[in-house]
Amino acid sequence: MVFGPFVLQWAPPSPNPPAPTPLPDGITRSSIHTQSGPLELLTGLPKTASDDAKPPLFFAHGGFGCAEVWLEYMQYFSARGYPCYAISYRGHGKSWSPCLPTLYFTTRHTMAEDLAAGVRYVEAAESARRGASSTTRVVLVAHSAGGALSQYALSRKMIQVQGFCMLAAVPGFGSWSCYKHWALTAPIHFPYRGFHPRYVLATVPQIHEAFFTAETPIAHVQRFASLLSAYESMLWPVQALFAFVTGPDVLSSITGWGRPSRATESSQKEDASSEPSERLLVLAAEKDVLCTPSVLEDAAQRYSLAYKNMVSSGEIKGVVSTQREIRDNGVRFRVVKGLAHHLQNHEEWEKGADEVRRWLEQL
Repeated sequence: MVFGPFVLQWAPPSPNPPAPTPLPDGITRSSIHTQSGPLELLTGLPKTASDDAKPPLFFAHGGFGCAEVWLEYMQYFSARGYPCYAISYRGHGKSWSPCLPTLYFTTRHTMAEDLAAGVRYVEAAESARRGASSTTRVVLVAHSAGGALSQYALSRKMIQVQGFCMLAAVPGFGSWSCYKHWALTAPIHFPYRGFHPRYVLATVPQIHEAFFTAETPIAHVQRFASLLSAYESMLWPVQALFAFVTGPDVLSSITGWGRPSRATESSQKEDASSEPSERLLVLAAEKDVLCTPSVLEDAAQRYSLAYKNMVSSGEIKGVVSTQREIRDNGVRFRVVKGLAHHLQNHEEWEKGADEVRRWLEQL
């Protein structure tokens, strides 16, 4: 048996950034040039001409992920008229990679700067593509630790979006409970793997157990494992263990709360009694052992309460309390049956995509 540390990668990729790999039809790869280095951006545009009524979608991956974990979602939504973009932060996918010690201690704020750079780039690209005179805001769809990173960026006003989907996302109200699954094994694996960041995701069985259902074929997990980054920032998730958002600080960076939903606009003219849309979707996976449905339901309830208080105090313009039922409060919470943490990478990934689509249709 190979000793634990030697099954893991300790050096940056060569070449750096890594060489490009083939992509499905309709998806292209480009680079966003930052002061630190180039970041990978995948793009999937609708094949047919549209009226540009549908918002651009910006996909943000979680820990050890990359832009390619979103390929199925990008193909699904671009085929339905949504311009799609997915970024890889530094050290992930085909973006430039710092050495392990540097990335190990890279802060959450630095990672959020990569996310914000991607959003700004897409805003400019979409505004130019549409011939818009004002900024075209994206709808942000963020997974796992990328969800926590997105909440941080929104709360610190690094970005603004016209909708936010927390897809099996680490909540910004503290994330200790998301790591219960590893509580017994982590103290053993951390020193055994030489304190490497992938100490709990070093093998395919570990990845299978944490990210997928028991029924998922091992060959499917092996293909997915090839997308994971060699190492990761350890400071980024540690900084999310304690609460770093209040609720209103995130919601205030989401625009369009006072606009009637698209579904309402199709049936009646805009007026004071029109139903505003739900701009925040909290989507959980039934069999997720990390960001469990109960953890995400708690986050949804906190954001719902924050929304209600902001409406009452007039902080959200264009919405009055009589327009909303208490059960909604601008936030939608759903649980996808039969899937686990990486619900966008399951064989039945369409289940989650369908929930996101239904939410997008009412924005």
